[in-house]
Amino acid sequence: MRKIAVVAITAPGSLLGERVAAGLAGIPDTAATLFVPARFADRHRTARPFDCPLPDLCRVLFQDYRGLVMIMALGIVFRLLAPLLNDKRTDPAVVVLDEKGQFVISVLSGHLGGANDLARYLAGYLGTRAVITTATDVHGLPAFDVLARQYNLAMEPFAAVRELNAALVNGEPVAIFTNICLEVPRSANLTVRPLAAFESGADTGGWTVLVTGKLIKGVKPGTLFLRPRNLVVGIGCRRGVTGREIQDAVKQALEMADRSFAGVRLLATVDFRLNEPGLIGMAEEWGIPLTGFSREEIEAVFKNRASKLSYSDFVFQKIGVGGVCEPAALLAAPGAGLILPKTKLGGVTVAVAEESWQ
Repeated sequence: MRKIAVVAITAPGSLLGERVAAGLAGIPDTAATLFVPARFADRHRTARPFDCPLPDLCRVLFQDYRGLVMIMALGIVFRLLAPLLNDKRTDPAVVVLDEKGQFVISVLSGHLGGANDLARYLAGYLGTRAVITTATDVHGLPAFDVLARQYNLAMEPFAAVRELNAALVNGEPVAIFTNICLEVPRSANLTVRPLAAFESGADTGGWTVLVTGKLIKGVKPGTLFLRPRNLVVGIGCRRGVTGREIQDAVKQALEMADRSFAGVRLLATVDFRLNEPGLIGMAEEWGIPLTGFSREEIEAVFKNRASKLSYSDFVFQKIGVGGVCEPAALLAAPGAGLILPKTKLGGVTVAVAEESWQ
């Protein structure tokens, strides 16, 4: 659920805020909350009143919400939010409206945060004008961070995104190599070709974007990888193993599977290991969700795939299941196949499942 805060500071702005919040309710998986000064609370029963200083409110909202719609002067917003800016990958979308709702301005996180789309949506709902200033949008060109968000792709390295977007705007040749059908607006300097063409040594003649989960070495500087987030890593470990040991094991396993760490969307283990500090720390450091399954669920997988999975009587005697990493990965990715079976790396066992991606 995407949480969006609508903030107004005057009586007219609060009235507009009600319309904005009602409009945002039409976006699937979106919850909008209107914040108004406490002195206007009796006029807006569904709003959340605030009586703290506005900078204090914004500090909390900036951390807790994925989008902010600020109904006030643009200069006020600059002064409020400038000290809070951190990283375009994590900062919320910020859109500003004047109190008459004449303009809907995308201010922050236009691409990754979705502020441009949010501004367009609200402008359409209110019957007014969206103000979008990002260069690729102005010129009607695709942006690679938008493409990544739309198709749930991880960008690697992230620093290359700005260079590739600038190259498109500046008319420099850019080639996308992919085995997946991508809906990309065409331009004179952008080509889309099969990944096999790159693997066979095709000359890109300019900047290169590779849409693949595979590890490809020897690429030229500035190459951008867009990685499908379709890998689930099953992990078994002994008690007390460190987060660093788990990270090293997972990275080594992914190299063996010829896949990038950027493509991992989920970590899976047995439920009684979910409180292991090493697992928790590793998941938090990399920002990857961690899930667990019961002994009964894991044993059911072994019964259904007895001849295809690694089963250990010794492990069963120790923890009550014949193994963890393979069944955990398969439970977390129904319908996926193992691209790396159980692999023991120090005190950690790792299996990798890959989901189909289209």
